[in-house]
Amino acid sequence: MSNVNLLVVSYIGAWNERNPEQRRALVARTWTERGSYVDAHRQATGHEAIDRMIATAQESHPGYTLRLVSGIEAHGTYLRFSWEGGGTREAPLYLGGTDFVSVAKDGRFGEVVGFTDAAPAAS
Repeated sequence: MSNVNLLVVSYIGAWNERNPEQRRALVARTWTERGSYVDAHRQATGHEAIDRMIATAQESHPGYTLRLVSGIEAHGTYLRFSWEGGGTREAPLYLGGTDFVSVAKDGRFGEVVGFTDAAPAAS
């Protein structure tokens, strides 16, 4: 498996990158061409769809950035790590989650399945 630390840094970077060209480059560096992301609120397959999904999330949550808040646990070709966002003056609502990842043969993410661990209560 490739350097999982760099891969996860690239992943978090893609979610935080507001420049469309740089974000697309991070998406391509992080996911395979047919890579996917799914959680309870969104899903996307392929670089273009993942980039659009991240851009939409950024538009709906201005000011938010994600931070890695756990170690990266690797087991075979699978990873698990936790992140948080918000809880700041610019982004007051706190969000936190854990992502589970399958790493493809080329060393990039094949599939990411995200779970929300902390979020504001539904109104």
